[in-house]
Amino acid sequence: MGGPTMSVGSSFDTLCDSFERVKRKWLLPDAPMRWLFGRISRLQVAVLACFLVYLLVFSLVGIVYKTWITPVEDSPLFNMRTGLGGWSDRIGALAYALTPFTILLSNRESVLSLVTGIPYQHFNFLHRWLGRIIFVQGFLHTLGWTVVEGKLYQPQPEEYVALMSQMYIIFGVVAMFLITLMLLLSTKTAIRWFGYEFFKVTHWTIAVLYVAACWGHWDRLWCWMVPSLALIAIDQAVRGLRTCYLHMGGKRGAGLGFKCAHAQVTLLGEDDDIVVRLDFEYVHREPWQTGQHFYLSFPSLSIWQSHPFTPSSLPDLTTRVQHHTYLLRVRKGQTSQLAALATQSTVPAILTGPYGHGHPRHETQNVLAVAGGTGVTFTLPVVQEALHQAIVPQAAVDFVWVVRKAQDLLWLATELSHLKSLLKAAPGLRVFIFVSRESRQDSRQDSRLIEPEKVPLDHASSASSSSLSSDSTGLEGLLAINNSRWNVAFLGDHHPSASQIVAEFMDRASIQGGNVEIVGSGPEEMGSDLRSTVSKITTREAVSFYWDSRE
Repeated sequence: MGGPTMSVGSSFDTLCDSFERVKRKWLLPDAPMRWLFGRISRLQVAVLACFLVYLLVFSLVGIVYKTWITPVEDSPLFNMRTGLGGWSDRIGALAYALTPFTILLSNRESVLSLVTGIPYQHFNFLHRWLGRIIFVQGFLHTLGWTVVEGKLYQPQPEEYVALMSQMYIIFGVVAMFLITLMLLLSTKTAIRWFGYEFFKVTHWTIAVLYVAACWGHWDRLWCWMVPSLALIAIDQAVRGLRTCYLHMGGKRGAGLGFKCAHAQVTLLGEDDDIVVRLDFEYVHREPWQTGQHFYLSFPSLSIWQSHPFTPSSLPDLTTRVQHHTYLLRVRKGQTSQLAALATQSTVPAILTGPYGHGHPRHETQNVLAVAGGTGVTFTLPVVQEALHQAIVPQAAVDFVWVVRKAQDLLWLATELSHLKSLLKAAPGLRVFIFVSRESRQDSRQDSRLIEPEKVPLDHASSASSSSLSSDSTGLEGLLAINNSRWNVAFLGDHHPSASQIVAEFMDRASIQGGNVEIVGSGPEEMGSDLRSTVSKITTREAVSFYWDSRE
């Protein structure tokens, strides 16, 4: 019995492996028509296409497409009755039915995430497009009944005027106006003009008013509006409760009361390459998982703004006092206002979370983490956690960080120095840092950088093994080590090849054997390159890919 059973299992495993490779090859890369969908995987667009096919079919089937001519009482005029009215009602009802699901897709406190294991932010694409579909359905519903009541029914204009004076029609016009306004304010141009926070507040407010107007327009379909309002209320309530859970109570014996965290603000960099580093310690009832993120708001700037940030610090399971470190690239808006507060001793901060899922998975043996810029706050803790939970020290763990300038290494100088100290204990660890906007000559001309002259910085160079124990946290110490396991490469004016990075890692992982997890965070162009590269992997080992994006 053992032989046939093993044979069947082997055949089934081979079939599953083949399915995973096919799925990865065809559904992981970026979808076509980037000008329309943006940088999104084919899987997301395939799911959207399934929705469109479903809605198209059920918008058209079961309707009698005929024309009936009926006389108007006490008049020589005739009404034309067609399938247009029934079709308009059908798509209007489908728009109502889609509303609670579309709201569910936008919830930060997502039941869908609990059920599917997919982080809430990855539902934003479907939320946006289903919202646009509802707008199109509402427009066609309005257009259809405008044609029926304003043209096909007689006499005119008496019939149309009588219709427009009815309260349910007024509510329908208001609902159509609100969803149009919501669509316009959701465009990238509007968000750029008015700011993200204006979009956030108006989007939520208009959504509530739209649901109420839909209820007033056709109260017989209240069954779709009640869950829509309930989902909005539950999401906001749970957010508030999570914030209170984090900030009320504090240390044991300290009593109750809302307590903000107090973050130290440090400015790093200059010109267009400035980053704010936030450091603070806070008491948690339980630590977060590596790779999860928090929403931060700063009451001294605005109580209405909150943005997602991933702590680059590892949670400590031995204590309730957790250290948080965040990197925020300074741009227009709140980040520039926060940078102006760097002269203060501390800045109060409110946390909500954590959100997302932990990385790496416990069954993963080999990890590749690729980051661009401040995306390192997601990948660096993942690498440290992978080393901590590694069963086999020789497991392949590659950390790749692409920065603009060498001075950017000072964002996490202490953390990188600690990672460097792990090279001896973790023989499978390799670190590659690519400086994409500076050449070696440029860095030498910068008086702020001190580069050891005896250690070449080209990719083929190597240093003695004794240099691995260097504990310098300054830029000189971080640049001093260049060998096959710790390499800092100056690229001048281009980015490293994602395909080469992944290929070299997969070669090592195939020798070690075991599952592979590839994670990344940074510019969306980097995410596109990684998705395309990972889709071409043909290994039989399990390969998982996660790109941390909250765009």
